[in-house]
Amino acid sequence: MGDYKDVPKEYELSFFTALSNFPELTNSKITFKKAKIKTTLNARPTVASLFFKSRLNRSYVIRVNSKLGDSLVLLYDVPFNARVGLFGHELSHFADYRTRSIGGVLKRLFSYSSIRKKEKFEKEIDSLTIQRGFGWQLYDWSSYVLHASPATIDYKGYKRKVYLEPEEIREILEAVEE
Repeated sequence: MGDYKDVPKEYELSFFTALSNFPELTNSKITFKKAKIKTTLNARPTVASLFFKSRLNRSYVIRVNSKLGDSLVLLYDVPFNARVGLFGHELSHFADYRTRSIGGVLKRLFSYSSIRKKEKFEKEIDSLTIQRGFGWQLYDWSSYVLHASPATIDYKGYKRKVYLEPEEIREILEAVEE
């Protein structure tokens, strides 16, 4: 599972725990990079692989926030189970991208230009994460960000709007268990 993966040592266990439910990504190249971004991390296919490789052979990058002073949630501070949920969410993006043509991936990426489309897309990815068996981990991630992290009120408001909230995740999980 570790072939073609460039994962920082401190995230290996949580990342590979999440990856274990994504067998289709076993041979995908996944690289972590530090970046100055406005969220904890984000994930996308590399530009070169999007245009020059088949969708089954794309390479991906997970960009991790490297800004210490922006009052966001730093990956290093996230508890293990919540981190597994976050990685499960990002890997769900990769699994989704693998099913899409170049045009389909670009359409997904352009959905970020509209908050309504972004909300629909991210909640769909949260649902895929739950389907992959990481519902409680996603619950822990959402709960941590909204209730225990040092994130700003604005950042928490953004997370509430765009992603499933802990209560919504719990309702989905309890409905599945019945």
